Amino acid sequence: MKKIILSLVLTFASFAIFSQVVPKKPESSEFSWRILQDAKFAYDKGDFAKAMNLANKAKANRVAESEYEVYILDTALSPLAVRRAGEDFDAVLEVLKERDQSEAISIIKRYLELYGPKTFQYSVHKMEDWVKAKRVYPEADFLIGKIYRLEGEYKTAIDFYEKARLESDFLDIPEQLFDILYEMADLMKHQGESEKYKQSLLLILDNDPNYKDTVLRKAMLKIIDANKAGNVDRFFDLFRVSSPKTLNALYNISVIFEEENEAENSLFASALGTVESFSHILASISGRDANYEFSTLALFLKKIGEYEDICQWCDQNHFWDNLIAFCKKVSARGDIIYANAMLDVLAEASCDPYTRSAAKASIIR
Repeated sequence: MKKIILSLVLTFASFAIFSQVVPKKPESSEFSWRILQDAKFAYDKGDFAKAMNLANKAKANRVAESEYEVYILDTALSPLAVRRAGEDFDAVLEVLKERDQSEAISIIKRYLELYGPKTFQYSVHKMEDWVKAKRVYPEADFLIGKIYRLEGEYKTAIDFYEKARLESDFLDIPEQLFDILYEMADLMKHQGESEKYKQSLLLILDNDPNYKDTVLRKAMLKIIDANKAGNVDRFFDLFRVSSPKTLNALYNISVIFEEENEAENSLFASALGTVESFSHILASISGRDANYEFSTLALFLKKIGEYEDICQWCDQNHFWDNLIAFCKKVSARGDIIYANAMLDVLAEASCDPYTRSAAKASIIR
């Protein structure tokens, strides 16, 4: 009887294996990223119905791609010889190469190039689990959300933005998360949802390690609170932090904090925004003039005036507005010597005439 039962079990197991439906290999012309690209073209042309249909098709194709990749990886990684290689990517890839598993090798290498081994905790099987979860398409959900917003369906738009945000680990370009978060914040502001707007900005800043760096915060405030004219140049000489994607969020959250009488939070956001802008501009100048080194804020501001595109960047990213606002916040904190010294520099050296005028008017004598 036991032999009969065992025979039946093996028979059913074999039937399950051989009856498994093999996922169809996606055609290159039907890749989800190609379909989404067409959806974006339709969106840019104002054909929102076509864009919506294509975005949904891209999502469906992404599911099919995930199923096929899971099948390939599962088939390639299941044999005992491969399992003996362990989790290490190099060791597993070597065995797969010996077994002519070219498709599995291609999949593994592609995701390693896109995301790096750390994303998968240096484990090929963790990557396989990640691929199984990669049935979502946050870029497509983001586009669908934008279409709903244009149609006035704001709640539905937010739902799709939020879905894209929560699934942002699967973005093909990780930095697109900032586009999603800024779109969410802009919609909240448009609807007059003040608290939700603030929280959206804080979500953006949650992706800026500098904003959460308490040591950096204390160091910046210490330089400012020494209230010395010489510390203006020292401030910019000491700090280098680069995260230009959060500049607009820092500027806007600083305004909100000021309105809510959170003076120190407002000052730090403004100080960090100033340093992040400064670091970005300095890197841009250094890339064009290999011999350039920062010496004083006055000379740095005059150097900016040599580059028309950098001046335009400053206008577009609140650099001048934030410098004036920063000085005013420092002055309101009681550090008038520091604030006046910096305003004197702005009044003399800024390439922006409005900033020069605003700086002169803000000096406290």
